[in-house]
Amino acid sequence: SSSSSSSSSSSSSSSSPSSSSSSSSDVKQMATTFVQGDDDDNDYDDISSSATTTTNPTNATTTFSDKINQDMTERVQGAVYGIGKVMGNYEYYDYDSSTTPEAGGIPKIRQVLKINADRLTYLAKRDLSRNRLDEAKLLYEECLEIDPRDGRPYLGLSQIAKRRGDYDAARRYLEDGLQTAGTSSFHPTTGQPEYKGNPYLLQALGCLEEDCGYLQKAESYFLSAIASRPCHAPSYVALALLRIRKFKHPVGAGRTLLQKAAWELEKAQLPPSAHVYTTWAALEYQHAGNLRRARSLFQTALEIDPQCSAAWLQWGVMECKSEEYDRAAECFSNGLQYDKRNSRLLQAFAILETKRGHTREAILLFEKALKANPRDAGVLQAYACFVSRLGDYDSARSLLRRGVQVNKRHAPLWQAWGVLELRLGRYGEARKVFQDGIWNCASRSGTNSGGHACARLWQAWGVLEHKDGDLAAARQCFHRALDADPRNVATLTAWTLLEAEEATGGDTPPMDARLIFERALKEFPPGSQEKASLWRSYELMEQRLGNMDEAQIVYQRSMRETMTLQQASSSSTSTISSSSSKKMGSPKDAVAAADIMNNNINDNTIPTKLLKQKDVEVWVGQGDKTSLGGEVWMMDDGSIETKIPKSIMNTSQKKTTIKNNKKSTDNNNNNSESESS
Repeated sequence: SSSSSSSSSSSSSSSSPSSSSSSSSDVKQMATTFVQGDDDDNDYDDISSSATTTTNPTNATTTFSDKINQDMTERVQGAVYGIGKVMGNYEYYDYDSSTTPEAGGIPKIRQVLKINADRLTYLAKRDLSRNRLDEAKLLYEECLEIDPRDGRPYLGLSQIAKRRGDYDAARRYLEDGLQTAGTSSFHPTTGQPEYKGNPYLLQALGCLEEDCGYLQKAESYFLSAIASRPCHAPSYVALALLRIRKFKHPVGAGRTLLQKAAWELEKAQLPPSAHVYTTWAALEYQHAGNLRRARSLFQTALEIDPQCSAAWLQWGVMECKSEEYDRAAECFSNGLQYDKRNSRLLQAFAILETKRGHTREAILLFEKALKANPRDAGVLQAYACFVSRLGDYDSARSLLRRGVQVNKRHAPLWQAWGVLELRLGRYGEARKVFQDGIWNCASRSGTNSGGHACARLWQAWGVLEHKDGDLAAARQCFHRALDADPRNVATLTAWTLLEAEEATGGDTPPMDARLIFERALKEFPPGSQEKASLWRSYELMEQRLGNMDEAQIVYQRSMRETMTLQQASSSSTSTISSSSSKKMGSPKDAVAAADIMNNNINDNTIPTKLLKQKDVEVWVGQGDKTSLGGEVWMMDDGSIETKIPKSIMNTSQKKTTIKNNKKSTDNNNNNSESESS
């Protein structure tokens, strides 16, 4: 544009006054049309005076660069003729050049084409992924100037503020976006405006509130996003994870939400989401222990999107935990074919190599992961733990220190650092690390002893005080951990171990440990994996103390609850096919079934129709020893099979035979008495 301006200026200076005045009239006409096209913009009001200065023929030899406002000229040319505007290292040229007949074919002023905002958004995302926050912020602000009703810049600016630790600014950006761009989103199939709010901004605001510790607000925002767009799959995924991980709802609640998400996508004639099935599969193997169903769901997700790195990652992690190392390596390799710079895939592959004993390959993979993303706190934490197991404690400590500098709110990093100092016997340094971690990881709500993220730090601090012999301080730390997360199973187990050890060798029974178990069992719904783990720990504690009768009572209570849960469920969820998902009765029934799964299963007011739709998991530890010395398995069809030692079976059969013989003898005596009478 500058070259065209200079050439036009030189030609104008060498022309006659008549030609100069004719060009001046053309410019005046264009300027008048320009100003009339946009009355709100007052920056171009003095364009006529600028054009008039070019008609003075007395100073023909003077360069026009000294008299013309160059910046104003470039803006006029860019808006009128569609000449591109240069912004840093990025250029865009796609202006609307439609004409109006009444203006004599001269281009009219209109908004910049949407493709410009798309390109700027893409460039801003690229800068954000490379941690160039200032450049990304400038690009997002330019997007807002192009179209303030576009929700993407608000989302990007919120992510930048969140990465900088300014959660108030992040919330403010999202709220401004809901006010400005809340009704500018349209349904992907019907094209109708969504007056209940932008679902993407609502879901992002829910995730922000969840990070800050406001879980009820987060749930309400997720529900609002679903109400705004019933086929918005990310909102279903976020709500399911919130209820399962934070609210400790049974796995059936999350399963019902993900089923509804798949059903709504099919109803809206949209392609299925691979992330919905990936999350569903993760819930199945993490919380229900159903590996067969999880593999089927992973296959469904990869049939939808073969390049879904999240599905390859979760599937590989599941196979690694199941000690199927060859399958896990195949999953990680397939995922890296499509996403070579995925730091989490590289980290999981490195952990797999550590379990295989391939130290050199593990180190190379950790280094590749850090090269791909030097600011990944999860990679730094896993690398430090591996190095500490090799005995290089100084390198592990430097990696952990580097990790907390990158992300001060990553609680597992602080926990790993404190546990490292604890193992080395440096109790004072470990206490300082735990305290610093709690200060940095505390939720923005300022209540509940720091929130869920701090529960693991309080629990580790309590274990430290227990080892140091300060039982009062240990109990206080465990109490703070349960205040932060009342359903933290690790804290409950550690506290009951402390109380059981105190009761061992004494004459008093472990009443405190039993009270902790009884109180904790009320916090978890029937059928959840956490409650099954608590039942098992409760039984083992009684066995270690030699209270076999109490251990058997605990076992019978757990089995009675399991059987009641199985009888209450009329049918389980059908097996998921690899090609399509099963339709539910209606969205209202699905939501009602999810609400029922969040309440007590023994409620007699549950309709039979909804009882048939909900899925109840019966958990029995595979291969675990029962109080009778046998083993119990949970079959795929929902049945329970047990294996009892032969000696106990013989005793049971002997008692049954004696009882039957006695009953037959009594019957014979009664018959003889009746005949004699």
